[in-house]
Amino acid sequence: MANLIIDVGNTAVKLAVADNNAIVDKLVDSSASFSAGRAFLARHSTLPAIISSVRGGNDAVAALARRLLPKAVKLTHATPLPIRNLYASPETLGNDRLAAAVGASFLFPRRNVLVVDAGTAITYELVSERGEYLGGNISPGIALRFKALHDFTARLPLCEPADSFPSPGGNTREAITAGVLNGVLYEVEANIDQFALKYSNLQAVFTGGDADFLAKRVKRTIFASYDLVLIGLNRILEHYAEAN
Repeated sequence: MANLIIDVGNTAVKLAVADNNAIVDKLVDSSASFSAGRAFLARHSTLPAIISSVRGGNDAVAALARRLLPKAVKLTHATPLPIRNLYASPETLGNDRLAAAVGASFLFPRRNVLVVDAGTAITYELVSERGEYLGGNISPGIALRFKALHDFTARLPLCEPADSFPSPGGNTREAITAGVLNGVLYEVEANIDQFALKYSNLQAVFTGGDADFLAKRVKRTIFASYDLVLIGLNRILEHYAEAN
């Protein structure tokens, strides 16, 4: 069965059609104009749909989607899930984090799975082999770290990721680039190592805008899925339909 998925993130809106648990059509649009996104919704308006937003109640794109798709499932902390959510405050858990956990559990059933979602923030989501969401960690993403160094200091320039970053840096830009990027890599590898000590047979899954950067450099066996949140949202919608 084909489904329509609307994922409103911090910096972009992802729209997709999933058929038999595979993403068969996808569009990434800005929330500012959303003209292409509106046309995408109109083309697929007859499909069962799910709407997820990390922006809260004031999000204009999610509100528009709900008007155009009045029967769409709106993902909240109360939505039935195919995994057990053990988070102590489920109402504060971001929809993107929850959907990523569901997607990872679907891709790797009966495995301990650690999702590393490298976007605006770097989030770590742990799902047990019993299908339980156990929680995770949150830290600033790569772009956010560069921006913080520039915004909260008097003279440090705004830098950006690079394919190579010699360490130690020979000038200020190199020093910032190496400091931020190596810091992220050390952090990600340490988190994976920490969880692997406690949870055997751990599978790490990378997703998010900076997943490529991490996947090429982290010295562990990982799996990268750039549509993980969309896969998770589709699985939640399928579970909702099965329960109703």
